[in-house]
Amino acid sequence: MIYNQKPFDVIVCGAGHAGVEASLAAARMGASTLLLTGNIDTIAQMSCNPAIGGQAKGQMVREIDALGGEMAINTDLTGIQFRLLNESKGPAVQSPRAQCDKKAYQFRLKHTLELQPNLQIFQATVTGLIFKDGKVVGCRTNLDIDFMGQTVVITTGTFLRGLMHVGQNKNEGGRLGDFSAKTLSGSLLEAGIELQRLKTGTPPRILGRSINFSELEEQKGDPEPTLFAFHDTRGPEDPFHVEQTGEQRIGWKPGSVQVSCWMTHTTLRSAEIVRDNLHKSAMYSGEISGVGPRYCPSIEDKFVRFADKPRHLLFLEPEGRNTNEYYINGLSTSLPFDIQLELVHSIPGLEQAQLLRPAYAVEYDFAPPTQMFPSLESRKVENLFLAGQINGTSGYEEAAAQGLVAGVNAALKARGGPPLIIKRHEAYIGVLIDDLVTKGTTEPYRMFTSRAEHRLLFNHGSAELRLLQHAKSHMLLNNSRLENIFAKEKRVGYWENRFETSTTVGGSWANAIRRDREAVILPPEFAAEAKEVREEVLYRVAYRGYLDRERRQIEKFKHVEKVRIPDALDYLAIPGLRRESALKLHQLRPQNLGQAGRISGVNPADISILMVLIAAQNAEKS
Repeated sequence: MIYNQKPFDVIVCGAGHAGVEASLAAARMGASTLLLTGNIDTIAQMSCNPAIGGQAKGQMVREIDALGGEMAINTDLTGIQFRLLNESKGPAVQSPRAQCDKKAYQFRLKHTLELQPNLQIFQATVTGLIFKDGKVVGCRTNLDIDFMGQTVVITTGTFLRGLMHVGQNKNEGGRLGDFSAKTLSGSLLEAGIELQRLKTGTPPRILGRSINFSELEEQKGDPEPTLFAFHDTRGPEDPFHVEQTGEQRIGWKPGSVQVSCWMTHTTLRSAEIVRDNLHKSAMYSGEISGVGPRYCPSIEDKFVRFADKPRHLLFLEPEGRNTNEYYINGLSTSLPFDIQLELVHSIPGLEQAQLLRPAYAVEYDFAPPTQMFPSLESRKVENLFLAGQINGTSGYEEAAAQGLVAGVNAALKARGGPPLIIKRHEAYIGVLIDDLVTKGTTEPYRMFTSRAEHRLLFNHGSAELRLLQHAKSHMLLNNSRLENIFAKEKRVGYWENRFETSTTVGGSWANAIRRDREAVILPPEFAAEAKEVREEVLYRVAYRGYLDRERRQIEKFKHVEKVRIPDALDYLAIPGLRRESALKLHQLRPQNLGQAGRISGVNPADISILMVLIAAQNAEKS
């Protein structure tokens, strides 16, 4: 039966970190939105590490907040430890990270979804898509209930034909205790979407009272926590109390009563246990065909690939304030349970540790992301959007960023508007999506600062200002917050200009700051500005030469981004174009010369040929 007589504007299939951002974004834009999930009780579940942020990821979460997303504020209000990574380095690569209360994070986000106007949540497993005339028009569920929608966003995470491995033991599921979406893959293949396999893993969880903390090194949170959300531009409303219903949302004052994490390491005995049992590991025995994450390797990978290292660091991280469960960060494995137990007991401080949950590897289907447009709409099926691990990424933050963009663009497509396209010189989100759709990935993709050639422009405090025009043009923030951001931008510009043009002893204020920031006594009225304004001004002034160089480079290459490639261009028939390049271009169909130049295997000579050809075609038309 069909549930809805009038199609939803947007249907989101999957309620992980991509799905919640997609559904909230669409609903907040006024689109009638349906969120389908196989289990409402695991909405926004932190299946792996209960942490948000880290290198480049922290900046990306601030960008999500700048575009009206929920991850940042949800993290701040359920965080139990906050740390600023790379604090001793330049501000451009400083990255906020927070340990969250796993259940509080999940429950608060579920409650947020339940209270969101224009959004309906329904528990059902999506078993297939409904197509008509080359477009997706709805989806089928395991309850024999069909839902019709103008657009559909797929955010299935690791659940597409998910298969979990603990040694030789196999169980179907996207994570421990949950189901596997077995039939949706067939529907995607039927539509002509290519699927491949990837693998990821998670460490064992242990009982806190069985840990000998005297053997561990304590890691406390920062006394002055760096938060993720831009609280300075938000209104004074209570983030916990819901005015319309009188309900109280879970959470606490950001940065209050932080908990400690703990550090330990593997031993020579640990290495011996792993090496002696590699043949029993699902990853090394050939049981798993999917490729694992290079930058978050299993403990088996660490001892094989880095055999010269005598030990590897491990971090014990609490899963919440009201649980005694700990996560062993760095000990991901697919070894059999008895070997896992022996391995854990070889680690200082964990000699008597009790395992609550075994480590496991999960293998799942993903759709190579070069099959998408930069809007995250499928090239094969109109009105179908994909976001998160189905696109080959790894991490909550990468998933949430894609989910937000896919949700916005699904809503825009439903109302006939132009898509939101974030360019790679504007944000880490732009780098993420551009890398996926132009380069693709053969392993779980993780964001790093080194992936962004213009990362000096991406300091985490500037995200609201960098993305302000996108937020305004697509109405992603309320008017009050937009006004506050414009006012903030004005104050930053005022002080930046004043420091560059006003003089003090020995020259301009700006030059004095660049010579020795700590020795400069700044005007008292500047000290009265909000901390966020002061930090952004000092960053721009101190690094002005570097930032100007980045902007000149962007301008230099901007013209190739504007040269649009005709959709019907026959690359295979272009004289002089190398065969390898022609095949890559024919397969990926870049929209402009800038994208074409970033495709692996396409060189500058190929771009020159395309440029001459397009210029000649344009001249003929005129």
